[in-house]
Amino acid sequence: MFTVLLFTSLALFSLLYLLRRRQESFCIVLEGIQIHVERGRPPQALLSHCQQLLQNSRTLKGSIRGIKKGATISLNCSRSIPIAYRREIRQFWQQQTRAL
Repeated sequence: MFTVLLFTSLALFSLLYLLRRRQESFCIVLEGIQIHVERGRPPQALLSHCQQLLQNSRTLKGSIRGIKKGATISLNCSRSIPIAYRREIRQFWQQQTRAL
């Protein structure tokens, strides 16, 4: 009984993970002073803004994901990025999407 429950929960988790990843437009990983684009093509303006943040702090670690929601893309920042930086990234993103 336990193995069936375990197998079912693993299958459900895997399915949800794949569906969530399919909605990702891009994924940026911040590590120290470097930026790695893992998936997709993030806007160059966002990459430049993240590079400026890394030069100011030099200790940021985490990821920024662009999630498709209808015709728009919303950002999800990992919790390892301090709240002040997350807020700044989101404000920058909102300004960029309004300009389009």
